[in-house]
Amino acid sequence: MKLTTHTLLFLSVVLFTTVGLWAVLFYYQLLNQVKYTIDEGLGNSKIVIIDKLKDDSIIIEQTLFLDNNYIVKNVDEDYALTVRDEYKDTLIYSTLKKNNYQARLLSTAFVATDGRYYEMKVISQEINKGLLIRKIAFSLLWLFLFIFVSIVFINNFVLKKTWKPFYESLKYLHDFRLDRSAFRELPKTRIKEFSLLNSSIQQLLKSNIDIFNSQKQFIENASHELQTPIAIGINKLELLVGDEQISPTQIQKIAEITESLQRLSGLNKSLLLLSKIENKQFISEEPLNFDKIFSRITHDFSDYAEFQNIEISYQKEDNWVFNMNKDLAEILVVNLVKNAIVHNYEGGQLTIRLTSSSFIIENTSNEPVIPAEKLFQRFNKSSNSKGSTGLGLAIVKAIANVSYLNVIYSYNGRHIFTINKNTP
Repeated sequence: MKLTTHTLLFLSVVLFTTVGLWAVLFYYQLLNQVKYTIDEGLGNSKIVIIDKLKDDSIIIEQTLFLDNNYIVKNVDEDYALTVRDEYKDTLIYSTLKKNNYQARLLSTAFVATDGRYYEMKVISQEINKGLLIRKIAFSLLWLFLFIFVSIVFINNFVLKKTWKPFYESLKYLHDFRLDRSAFRELPKTRIKEFSLLNSSIQQLLKSNIDIFNSQKQFIENASHELQTPIAIGINKLELLVGDEQISPTQIQKIAEITESLQRLSGLNKSLLLLSKIENKQFISEEPLNFDKIFSRITHDFSDYAEFQNIEISYQKEDNWVFNMNKDLAEILVVNLVKNAIVHNYEGGQLTIRLTSSSFIIENTSNEPVIPAEKLFQRFNKSSNSKGSTGLGLAIVKAIANVSYLNVIYSYNGRHIFTINKNTP
């Protein structure tokens, strides 16, 4: 949910709640004011009616509200002296409407000119609370809509303009890549908080760029400095083997040292490659047809597979064209195919299936000794894999991560690796 939408929803809920509570309070306040006004009118009517009745020589008792809005009856003095003016809500039956309606009632007592005491009750006109509620609700609905439209207008024009520096910073961070983005200044803003945010972002990015470049240079230099003496050592050992004064025992030891140095050289190259992949130094991408890649790589591995007495079966169901770096795609396939051959047994099988959206590599092998959740971690290898560096599948996982691919592993008597597109 966007920030503006979230703000609009939040303000709408607050507004609706506030207006609703205010409407209830307004209704009761208005109703009290209406009652107060009606009570004042009843008080005035009482004075007028009493004056009129006092002028009559004979007061005729009236026990029903007919043509008049009052009733009057004779009471004894003791009761009359206890009566105080009282205003209250009451229900009056209307003979015209044939139903009850709500009205205000004033109860009072007075003494006539002849010295007799009377109780009088005066009623107001009908108080239609339902109509009052409907009118208030209708008015408040229009008020709510007006305020809501005003908030939308403010949210879309004022807030968007206010938050513009934030969205520019957000877009800059979204588009920024350590491996391909040049550092640039963020736009200036007069808002103190956004200015502080931009300053913090720039300091953080500049620090990360410096660390990234320093780490990248260190890895390349360290790899080069290691690779050169290793290669020199291997060459000198190979020359030493040709010396006639070297005994067979010494030749065997030299061969073991050479093998260790070659493994160290391979480990160095694999770590450098893994670092480059994770640092996203393989920038260029292009649409790749995996059928061409598998056709070439299976042909390259055919002699090695034949020597290991492993049958390679390539099954093409459809073409899969995927946009990624060409070198990484070939390294991905080579590592998986090599892994399937190395971790196979003599007379085993390797099956490759290519579909329109994935490829699957299966190979016969014994049950894995490494748990599936640790299979793609660095330096995890079976104890009998003497020539393995334990980085092949770690490189596969790193390539998948930077290329937006999924790597799924399962075992059902065969090792199965499935590669498909990572859909967010």
